Amino acid sequence: MVLQTGLAHEQDAVHPIIEDEEGIQPGFAEEDDGVLRDTDDYEQRLKAEEVARFVENLGPVEHEERLSLLKASFGIPSEPLHHDFDYLPECTRDQRHVGDRVWHQYYHMSSLLETDLPAMRYTQCNDPSVGQQCFHEPTPILQIFNVKLQTYLANVADPVEVYGIVAVRDDEDYCRNYLFNRSRGNPLDISLTGGYLCLLSPRRGMSMRFNCLIEVDIRVKALGDDDTEDKTLADGCMELIEDRIYFEKLTTCTMSGPYGSLAFDYDIFRYGFEATIELDFLEVPEGGFGMQMWRFPQYFVAAVQMDDYFLVDFAEGKSPLIFKPTIHGSEEKEYSFHNGALASVKVSWSTIFFC
Repeated sequence: MVLQTGLAHEQDAVHPIIEDEEGIQPGFAEEDDGVLRDTDDYEQRLKAEEVARFVENLGPVEHEERLSLLKASFGIPSEPLHHDFDYLPECTRDQRHVGDRVWHQYYHMSSLLETDLPAMRYTQCNDPSVGQQCFHEPTPILQIFNVKLQTYLANVADPVEVYGIVAVRDDEDYCRNYLFNRSRGNPLDISLTGGYLCLLSPRRGMSMRFNCLIEVDIRVKALGDDDTEDKTLADGCMELIEDRIYFEKLTTCTMSGPYGSLAFDYDIFRYGFEATIELDFLEVPEGGFGMQMWRFPQYFVAAVQMDDYFLVDFAEGKSPLIFKPTIHGSEEKEYSFHNGALASVKVSWSTIFFC
């Protein structure tokens, strides 16, 4: 399955999620700025609706062909922006959890706990019809689409098995929100995935209201019963800083290590919502039907920009399901697979911060 926003922005989400599969907060504007902002929002909504109509009229077509047609029709650049991040000081696995630098304290690096904040925290809200006021609003949110590895090892033999972690720490609780987490006993053979990590769904949306941290420790598993001969592809931490980021621009950043590198494709939506996708199979063909939902049983989490559209594509060459984000609530649609399976696809919307 592939998820993407409606490509209403210049470079929104042109890469699919791989399955096995001046301050971040909006500032106060002058009156003239408000007029311009309203005009930009109106034009943005028109473009999002135009893209949604284009996808509907296009009908069944392979996912990659649909992306190519969207790019050509709406002038979406084929290549993302490129940005290299510098490692933070004392950020290797042997240093980052015991150091006393300011950033160690800020991101609670001594804690190895996984975030326990769930998705859909604010899907249900107060009812304004009975006089209850809603204080929620969209906030900046991070989406990492994929992570690709490259090894510099000259004599590494197939298969290339990797293990370790990729996690994000944000201002919600500074705990690890895992995107990849495999032990040495359960490595991933990247020779079978084209070099891509099979990413987990984050437990919840990843906030970019303030700075956030990407923590990486990826190693190649060598032969033998211990890790003494394992090689490090990338080990360190990099920071997304609130006044040095691009909004609504698909960006690639690279983290290099002694024996390889990782390339992240990501986007940051200025006025973003959390989208939680749940599948419920209503009909299953005789003989069964297998589908892997990584990390959690039958749901995963993504990010989407306000006034955009959210597409769920099962990569069967059929038309994707199109959802329109809202600040609260959920929507369900049915999808029929080629093999006869029928699934209910539910998308629930939530902010990731209670204002």
